[in-house]
Amino acid sequence: MTDESVGPAKELRVKRLLEEEISFYDSKKDELIRDHINRHLLIKGSELIGSFETRDQAIAEGYRRYGPGPFLVRLTGEDTPVGYVPTIASGIPICQ
Repeated sequence: MTDESVGPAKELRVKRLLEEEISFYDSKKDELIRDHINRHLLIKGSELIGSFETRDQAIAEGYRRYGPGPFLVRLTGEDTPVGYVPTIASGIPICQ
């Protein structure tokens, strides 16, 4: 789901910034879903940093470690889309 205030160009910038994180999630998707079902994953680069009960917990840990980003928080589950992507691309959080 895309935030209505986010245009296609901004979405493309976010995807480029998080290319490594998205690729990591996609390559490990089955394992991550099996081991972390319905958990919010914090991913930085090609590393799973943590698995959290809530999106807010994952985002707080991401900000604690990396400041405003970029890092990826993704809810695992059956065909669950990317939930929240803080980024320094525009200085504001972007939902994708």
